[in-house]
Amino acid sequence: MKRSKKIYLGAAVLAVVILAALALKGGGTRVETVQVRQGNITRTVTDTGYVQPSSNHDLYAAQAGRIVHLPVKTGQAVKKGETMVLLENQDLIMQINDAKWQLSQAGATVAGTRASVDRTALEIKNAGENLARTEELYQVGAVPRAEYEKALLQVETLRQSLNEHNSRLEGALSQEAGLSQSLRQLSSRDSQMAVTSPADGTVLSLPAQLGQWVNPGSLLASVAAAHQMEVKADILSDDLAEISEGQRVIVTAPVLGQKTLVGQVKQIYPRAEEKLSALGVIQRRVPVIISLDDPGNLRPGFEVRVAVETKTRQSVPVVPREAVRTTADGRKEVMVVSGERVIHRTISIGISDRYLVEITGGLEDGEEIIRDGSLDLKEKAKVKQ
Repeated sequence: MKRSKKIYLGAAVLAVVILAALALKGGGTRVETVQVRQGNITRTVTDTGYVQPSSNHDLYAAQAGRIVHLPVKTGQAVKKGETMVLLENQDLIMQINDAKWQLSQAGATVAGTRASVDRTALEIKNAGENLARTEELYQVGAVPRAEYEKALLQVETLRQSLNEHNSRLEGALSQEAGLSQSLRQLSSRDSQMAVTSPADGTVLSLPAQLGQWVNPGSLLASVAAAHQMEVKADILSDDLAEISEGQRVIVTAPVLGQKTLVGQVKQIYPRAEEKLSALGVIQRRVPVIISLDDPGNLRPGFEVRVAVETKTRQSVPVVPREAVRTTADGRKEVMVVSGERVIHRTISIGISDRYLVEITGGLEDGEEIIRDGSLDLKEKAKVKQ
């Protein structure tokens, strides 16, 4: 009788286990998943621009200085790259000369300190060999303990000296790097003292006068170039840090239909201007000039959308933007699906565009993640596709 009860009890337990397994297998939230894959991604700064003739190039002073050379006059034909105005700033020249002198002194200090490090290292090597010999002799009683301790002290003293030399060398190298950076910045400013023509054309106006002192943003000259079109876009000053001359620009407009035009950033104005937004908010915007390889059927005054490609990554792991969410403590996270279970995974991201996000850490190619990162799914929650 007892044996029958045990059999019945075992069968009941087995039935419960089977039913529970079937319930688990059939449950779970239905989700859409995507795989981490390799792709190309480009970050852009987008804004509105207006087509204008590129026949009028206004040239502004990027640095303060006195006009010391004015080799052109109004109506004169000029070539691209030809110097139109040359500025001079004695304070800047003195700063450059002083930076060069300081850099040379820092270089001498680095060289001298490095020589001290090398010399001390050699002395430590010799002292170490002497210590080894002295210790052997001391072990057999051939030299007194005082001589052994003297050799040991010499090694320790030299090691302390080497540490001091290395510390001084590190400081000297840091100072040299800082001075080198300062000199590069000053040299960059100095390179802006020569204002050149951006295109073949004719000097339209020349407000600059020989001997005149000008400040950054002062209009120096205007050059007219024939039969060319460009786009002028007023970019928010906060976005300008990512934009530089020469970057590729994609131009779209309703009048172009599905066609897109390609251009590049040709000029960034040296100062921002206050503009009133459509919502009545005053914004600081910087005019950016975009040259067009082919203007298509655009005409002066047409409104266009410009997308400046600031960064591009090719063949990198990417996922949809909507799959990535931000946690309360600021981490980036996705929901990985493994064995029909949700795993919350912290990730590192790179650049993003309108559709994709670059993954720089936390995910591997081929892993399955939930497309909709806004879903409220707990860790280990069961899901089905």
